[in-house]
Amino acid sequence: MKNRSGLLQFLLCCIVISSFVGCDPPNARKQPYETLVFNVDETQLEPVVTDTVLKIAIAAPKNWKKIDDAMFSQVVKTLEAQPTPQDLRIVPRWIFLNEGSRSMCVVSALNGVEIAPDETLLETLTTAYRNQFPNATVQQTIFMKDAFRVHQLMVIAADFVLIKLVCAAPETLVFEVDYRVPRDVYQTELRSIESSIGSIKPNP
Repeated sequence: MKNRSGLLQFLLCCIVISSFVGCDPPNARKQPYETLVFNVDETQLEPVVTDTVLKIAIAAPKNWKKIDDAMFSQVVKTLEAQPTPQDLRIVPRWIFLNEGSRSMCVVSALNGVEIAPDETLLETLTTAYRNQFPNATVQQTIFMKDAFRVHQLMVIAADFVLIKLVCAAPETLVFEVDYRVPRDVYQTELRSIESSIGSIKPNP
């Protein structure tokens, strides 16, 4: 399907950008971050899924369905062919797609990444996205959500909005959640995305 092919191309672009991100130095200065609380509306969510590798639980936004195995394999194979630093591997674990709104959520493991609570990682991500999408607005922040330290990057372009969350908690692996939404349906999908972010929990 043409629409699905286009979404896959954008998805791969978003994931590959992450592969050029460096890690924070081990002696990064620690600092406190604001704790955010997300109001979860269960009616805006799909059933919770658990990932025993990442040790997390998450619910996708309503009507964002897990893609079929054939499409998932296509994404993984394409990523494996991309050049990445030897110490960093982006491994998609879950991909959810709303074919009606053309929205997508990707949950990935970041193998080999150790994230210190410093803004170095976020600055590198921000630079990469500003270079990739020079006409977009790129916003960044770091906050605490439950036990997670979350590096958030938000890209607002003419035709899409991307919310990228790089998350780390003592009980989990470092992982990334990307919500990619066409700009014209972003406000419609916003409540379900907020609920989905709020649903992310450690599941040791």
